[in-house]
Amino acid sequence: FRTCPAKVLRAFWGAQRVLMPGLLFVPQSLPTSEAEALAPRRSRASRALRLAPVLALLAGAGSLAFLHSGAATPAADIKLAIGKPFVQGIVSLFDMKVDNILLQKPESQWSHFAVGMLAFDLLIDIHMELLFFGAQATLASAEIDLLFRGQRFGTLSTRPCPLGGGGKIKTQMAGQLVVDQLDVFQKIARAVVHEDEFTVELFSVVTVELRGTDNGCILRKDMCKTIGSARIPGVTFAKSVVLKGAQGFSVEMGALKLIDLPATEPAGKALISVDAKVTNPSSFELHDLDVFSIDIYTDDSWPKTERPAAESLGVKFAEVNTEAGFSLGKGESEWFAVQGFLSVPEREYDLVKTADVLNHFLTSRPTPLIASIAGSSQPFFSAAAKGAALRAFLPGMKHDFGGDTNIVVRAYIDLDVPVAVASLLNPLTGTTLHQYLYVALSNPFDATLYVCGLEAEVMFNGAHVGQVSLPQLTLEQAIVLPPSERGFLTPNAYPIELHATELPSLLQLLHDIAPQPAGKGVAYVDLNARIHARVGGAEPILVYRQVNVSAQLKQFSGLP
Repeated sequence: FRTCPAKVLRAFWGAQRVLMPGLLFVPQSLPTSEAEALAPRRSRASRALRLAPVLALLAGAGSLAFLHSGAATPAADIKLAIGKPFVQGIVSLFDMKVDNILLQKPESQWSHFAVGMLAFDLLIDIHMELLFFGAQATLASAEIDLLFRGQRFGTLSTRPCPLGGGGKIKTQMAGQLVVDQLDVFQKIARAVVHEDEFTVELFSVVTVELRGTDNGCILRKDMCKTIGSARIPGVTFAKSVVLKGAQGFSVEMGALKLIDLPATEPAGKALISVDAKVTNPSSFELHDLDVFSIDIYTDDSWPKTERPAAESLGVKFAEVNTEAGFSLGKGESEWFAVQGFLSVPEREYDLVKTADVLNHFLTSRPTPLIASIAGSSQPFFSAAAKGAALRAFLPGMKHDFGGDTNIVVRAYIDLDVPVAVASLLNPLTGTTLHQYLYVALSNPFDATLYVCGLEAEVMFNGAHVGQVSLPQLTLEQAIVLPPSERGFLTPNAYPIELHATELPSLLQLLHDIAPQPAGKGVAYVDLNARIHARVGGAEPILVYRQVNVSAQLKQFSGLP
């Protein structure tokens, strides 16, 4: 090409004028001498490697046209011989970059679903840099095979895609994705959820349509250097595109809420509600997710979290759903609500694990959980996302009432302090006092709490000083605390044992609860409590420390 560029190019363009009446290229500023053709130009030098294949095609095609200019070769054959290599070279060279993929449900997908396939509409925002066509180019409708790591998973049926006249362009490719290999599709769905980035291959044999200035080209004059039109079939379209994954989605959860539902029997199920928001850094904008069903599990691998979330599912804690019409855009979403029910098997291990969640919650500590997608009302997303597992933390309860989340808030001991002290100091009467007390209970939940029993170790200044217990009660006998109840006083007294194993601490406790001026009139103790409860349809054993529980003498408290 370097030896006689001007001659070959003039022959090429001349052949096109004579033999391709449907599409006439009008070159501008062709070199008039070999010296001019060889003049150094920075732009050509910088793109020499990229232009070389196409220039070779043009040179070969031009030589062919020059040698056969006198023969009676049909114009259509010349179009195929010259136009196809020219377009194929441009299509083969460009890299396609995907900026965004919008998924939304089609008008009808059930005909595909009925025969074991899935369908969804896609709108793909892409940008690319092409060599100039010299005409307005359009990628005709096509059936594009999609492959993931060498395995085909479906077909993208596209509508015509404008390519402009070349250069740097942004455009959209719209069509419908039909999935017929579900196992491979689920692999790519996992890549979307968990990976930083991944590659999808596209392959098809397509048609490229070229339109000149007199046939619909609306580009600026320097990009429309042709007249007429041409349709170039049989162009191989093979591209690899790199897509961004969601990196596990960053899920942020709000406070847990339990709300009573109308029920014909006591202690029925309560509605569980959690607000959440998701950060989506992927290439995908997910519309029409509709109703997503999510199972919430404890994280069996915490605190190491070395195993993937899907392999770390502990005890199922709750079953929740998103609201109808749920969608997930790119970036950080708005807060949205998921609602459902506590769902805990009646096995002791499961009840203990569920209690751990509530114990963390009640002590204002974040709880590691795993949200596992159970399905969607949209078959496409249900097949894609089912089984996907995402880690999240449930925040602890905020201290909205009185600065704590205690269930036991006050204790009123029926005790004569001088007699108790004398008994403790008398070696003949033993080291244990058997007394009775009333307790005031609160409900930190927004749903009715049934207290069916309580055992607690009494701690004062870090030392063990006693043991208190409420008997096990049936559901009909349980102490019923309405939502957000504060300071409900039990109608019955319950036994308490005061132990003199740490005698100085116990004597100090008795001194503090003595009425003024002999004492302070009140002391503050901690209870290491096990509370047998029922809330929201589940029966967890709540094991957590009740801090700063006030202890007073009943006879000086104003109680009857």
